[in-house]
Amino acid sequence: MALPTYIDPRKLALQGYLLEGDVASESLSRLTSAVESISKPLRAVVQFELDESRAKVAHGSVDVTVEVICQRCLDIVSVDVHAEFAVQVIWSEEHENRVAKNYEPWLVVDKMANLSELLEDEILLELPLVNYHAEGTCTGDAFIADADLETDGSISDSPFGILAQLKKK
Repeated sequence: MALPTYIDPRKLALQGYLLEGDVASESLSRLTSAVESISKPLRAVVQFELDESRAKVAHGSVDVTVEVICQRCLDIVSVDVHAEFAVQVIWSEEHENRVAKNYEPWLVVDKMANLSELLEDEILLELPLVNYHAEGTCTGDAFIADADLETDGSISDSPFGILAQLKKK
């Protein structure tokens, strides 16, 4: 089932609604530009509810599989990304200081909010900074072995090691 793009999070929280489904790749433009491709659709589970203080909150998880460039061999590598989130709906930036410590603020000025943007933000925060194939499966592993052979651990390999040798003379 496809998740709706625009929702009323306050109404859903009052009803204790659970949303579960996929987000279309077309509505994830920032994620699409950050990776080579999205190989499995973004799947999310979002529970809306009122917490102990009657604040409107949403929490859940997001999963997606993306293809990115391996930094060793420059081939495509598939990466599974998982994110857990807990947000509290606020109406204005003045209410940000009222957000409980275990929630992130979700600023919803209008009645309707873009759920896809929230889920996309969470995935973008969880993307790895550097991507590699698993060790032993990358064609760039040969470069790692060559680099280990070049450094035999002598102090002359470092510019500071050379200075230390000159200082001894």
